[in-house]
Amino acid sequence: MSAIPYATLEGRLLAQRQVLAELLAACDRAGGPLSDWVRTFVSEDFTVHDYAEDPGAVPDPAFAVESIIAEEKRMLAAETGRILDAAAR
Repeated sequence: MSAIPYATLEGRLLAQRQVLAELLAACDRAGGPLSDWVRTFVSEDFTVHDYAEDPGAVPDPAFAVESIIAEEKRMLAAETGRILDAAAR
């Protein structure tokens, strides 16, 4: 398998986030229970808590992945919120 250049991978991931955000915004505009879910998703915190006394003292790979997932959800929620705000103006 050939290596994918970093810029290509980043561009593809950004495009996926934009498409998902547009879909979520469309679901919100459709109304009903799905709209409620989208609004909850957009307002969610997504902070990962490990409840350790000294977080980060010994990095855990599983915790790192959870943090990356949470960050991606925050970015998706922010992009969706931006689309919804722009449509409301």
